[in-house]
This record gives sequence, C-alpha cells and structure tokens, in this order.
Amino acid sequence: MAWLLVAIFGALGAISRYLLDRAIMGRLASDFPVGTLVINLSGALILGIVVGLATRNILSTEDTIAIGDGFIGAYTTFSTLTFESLTLANADSISLGILNMVGTVVAATILAYLGLHIVE
Repeated sequence: MAWLLVAIFGALGAISRYLLDRAIMGRLASDFPVGTLVINLSGALILGIVVGLATRNILSTEDTIAIGDGFIGAYTTFSTLTFESLTLANADSISLGILNMVGTVVAATILAYLGLHIVE
C-alpha cells in the first residue's frame, strides 16, 4: 500500500512543482531560476519538518514515506538545479552557475536542519 501513497503524493508533488515554478517565473523577468530555488529550499524545509515529526512518532512510517519520498521527492529537483546551474555557467558566467549550485545545497541543508528543529 505504501507504493500507492508514494505514487499519489508523487503526482501531487510534481504538479505542485510545475504550478509554483510557472507562477514564480511568470511574475519575474529574470534569467535566474528563482522558481527552482524557491521549490528546492521550501522542499528542504518541509522535509526537515517531516523528519522531525517522524522522529517524534507524530507521523507514521507510511505517512513519512508518502510525504518524504512521494511528495517532496517529486516536488524538489536536483536534476533541474544541475541543468539550470550549467545553463547559467554557459550563458553568463561560471561563477553564477557555481553560486546557484553551492548556494542552493548549503541553504537547503540549513533549512532542513531548521525544519527538523521547528517541531521540538
């Protein structure tokens, strides 16, 4: 049954990512991938909260897998981050591409940590 929940939550995560990215990028006149940045950072924060709830036995294992692997796994996107960082590096400068990649990973790690401790 967990696989079905992962599939359902994964579909919801992918749709959420698509709609949020379109909404953000539709409002900004920027070549910088702000939509992907917002999605990956918010996903890291949410995942931290989910893990915090799971470690305190507030979420069941099945719910944690459905939300973490399903929704957050489909909502966030490392492959798009990588592609957009390479595109930035090729189009503008290598430093902007590296800043996007490294900055996102560092900020996401910090937000996941904060999310984990929000539920304390």
